[in-house]
Amino acid sequence: MKYTGLKNNYIDVEGSFGGNQEWLKEEGRPWKGRAISGYGCGLIGASDLLLHVLGRDIISQGAVEKRSENEKESTSGSADISLIERENYIRFIQFMERRYFHIFPKLGLSGILLALGLNLYFLIHRKMIKQQSGCTYHARWAVWPSRMLDTIKSMLDDDIPVILSIGPGFFRKNKLKFYRKNKNASGEDTYKAVTETKDHYVTVTGVIEAKLQDKNDITLLEISSWGKKYYVNYSEYQAFVRKNDNYYFSNILYIKKKPLS
Repeated sequence: MKYTGLKNNYIDVEGSFGGNQEWLKEEGRPWKGRAISGYGCGLIGASDLLLHVLGRDIISQGAVEKRSENEKESTSGSADISLIERENYIRFIQFMERRYFHIFPKLGLSGILLALGLNLYFLIHRKMIKQQSGCTYHARWAVWPSRMLDTIKSMLDDDIPVILSIGPGFFRKNKLKFYRKNKNASGEDTYKAVTETKDHYVTVTGVIEAKLQDKNDITLLEISSWGKKYYVNYSEYQAFVRKNDNYYFSNILYIKKKPLS
C-alpha cells in the first residue's frame, strides 16, 4: 500500500476532522445560518485550506484557543497547529463568508468563485504570507481529468489540502458513495459504504493506492466532509462524473505554491 498525505495534521475543531457547515445553522442571522448550513461546503473547504496552510493564527490575533496539556507533535516536530476551539472557528467562518465567500439561500459557490475568493485573500495578505511561508500562492479552478490524480498527490506533497467537487449531476439521481474504514477480525482494513451524496465539496487529505486480494488495484481518496473522515473510491468518482456530470463541475481547486527566489 502507498499513502500520499499531508505533512501536518489536518485541522481539528474540538475532535472533528475538518470543519462542518452544520455548526453554523443556529449562528448569526437565521437565514444566513441556514444558508451556510445547507450550501456552505465550499466556504468550509476554502477556510479549512487556509487554516491548514497558514496556521490557526489567521483566525484572529487575540483569539483564545484551547490547547491540550499534551499537544500532539506535527511531523516537523513543532506543536500541533491543527487544534482549534469551535467558538473561534465559527467566528472565523462567519468572517470569511462576509469578506470572501458570500453564501445565499439555495446557492453555493462555483469553483470559479472559490478560486476568486482565495486569490483575493492571497492578494490582501500577500505580505504576511510571504513573511510566514516564504512562498506565494495562486488558485485556479479545474485541471485536465487525466492530470487530476497526479495534481492531487503533488499538492498533498506540498502540504496543501485539495478541494474536490462532486458535481450536481443535473437531472440525475445517482450519488457518490462515501466509505468508512474499519478493521476485520484479521486486523485488515475494510471499507464500508455509510452515506452518499452529490452537489458537494469535500477536502482531500490523503491518497491510498493499494492492491486487493483479488489483485485489482484500487485508489482511495481520504476526505474531510461534515467534520468527519471518509473515503472515496476514485474509480467510482470517475464513473460518477462520466455518467452523471462533467469535469467542469466535478474537478479540483488547484493551488500553485511558488517559493520566493
